[in-house]
Amino acid sequence: MEYTLTGNFLEACDCTVICPCWVDDDPVEGHCTGFVLWEFTGNGTESKIDGLVVTGCKVVSVAIHAGKRRGSSAPATSMIYIDVSKSKKNKETTDEQLFQALRGTFAEHPTKEGGGIGPLAELAEMSGTVVGAEPAMISFELEKDGPADKNEHRWTATVTRTRTNPQEPQAEPLQDLLIHATGQPERFDVDENQNAKSQPLELSNTALTYELQAQNPVTAQAGDELIINVGALPGGNINVKGRSGMRGTFHYRYPAAGVHTGMPGEEAPAS
Repeated sequence: MEYTLTGNFLEACDCTVICPCWVDDDPVEGHCTGFVLWEFTGNGTESKIDGLVVTGCKVVSVAIHAGKRRGSSAPATSMIYIDVSKSKKNKETTDEQLFQALRGTFAEHPTKEGGGIGPLAELAEMSGTVVGAEPAMISFELEKDGPADKNEHRWTATVTRTRTNPQEPQAEPLQDLLIHATGQPERFDVDENQNAKSQPLELSNTALTYELQAQNPVTAQAGDELIINVGALPGGNINVKGRSGMRGTFHYRYPAAGVHTGMPGEEAPAS
């Protein structure tokens, strides 16, 4: 598998202040339920998986785990949701092809122990057991217009799923709210008019920098509301306020620039 994936990510969970996963520590209260949302923007270069353009698509991984996120004896259990409705695909590519490419990348990619290589193998280990992957509508909105950056204010992330009512198959489809989260950058010394004396809190070289291929720095978020309704996960139903989050940009690439994979038809680098 070859991929170049760039864009913005949002992480939010039910830990307080900063999620201890970012500093490789045990989660608050011994367990953590949260999600990571990836938005493939391209950022100057189209996001691709084995040649398929996935720019405009979004993926959400909802996970629950006890102990450290990395290298825990009790690995995470995850559920994946994929939205290809806003893709910038070419005319020859179908939505199903995009869904299967993203499913193979984020839900079925082998771990390092399973023979996987590259940064997504590290992400697969952090994701643990993936119980499923489904299509969904994923929305990530910022209060201000323009590109995402640390100076944006409030954000809203929503994941919904449309399904047919088996009792009334001819009726309007039902909409399930799977995730609803709101928040804003973590700032200190904020006055009554929401003016802050300092820039948002930032972290660099965190414990999750490699798994998320986060580009330094990442910006801490103050979560306002976090609702998760994922029945496929044990303990996957929470409704909390005032929890943590993180935002930043990512860049997954395999093989790395200038690396010869030896794949058939690939030209070897000039000696």
